[in-house]
Amino acid sequence: MRFQFPLEVLLHVRLLQERQARERLDRAMAHIRALEHSLAEAQQWSEKTARICSSKKRLPAIEVQFVECVLRQTREAAAHCQQQKLDEEQRAAELRADYLLARRERKTVSTLRENALRQFQIEQSRQQQSEMDENFLGKLLYSRNSARRAPDDTKTEDTQ
Repeated sequence: MRFQFPLEVLLHVRLLQERQARERLDRAMAHIRALEHSLAEAQQWSEKTARICSSKKRLPAIEVQFVECVLRQTREAAAHCQQQKLDEEQRAAELRADYLLARRERKTVSTLRENALRQFQIEQSRQQQSEMDENFLGKLLYSRNSARRAPDDTKTEDTQ
């Protein structure tokens, strides 16, 4: 007899939900890492540009104006990127909570399945033991009956 878990479909659904939640969380974390990388690059560029502007080397006024304009745009982009990162971190926290809930639900159904499988195996073992006991008792009775008949058979042969 095969083991059949009545909630197997539910377990499969819970596994899919957990996997999807994990994938969404992984994508959010990758996006956060990309934003952090962009912020780091913008920070490095701003620092290099600020050093160039503050150097003793004289730059033409038009170049200084251009550099300041680009620097301002870079800072604005970095502030926007920082806000995106904060939003994404908040979203990641929600996705993490969703993932943990999906994982907990899957574990609950998995535990139910494991318990049902353990009970099934115990019942199978009991049935097998019962069958073995019945076979043993049958053989024991057969051998006793054979042993009782054997002396009777020899007596009837002697009397004839």
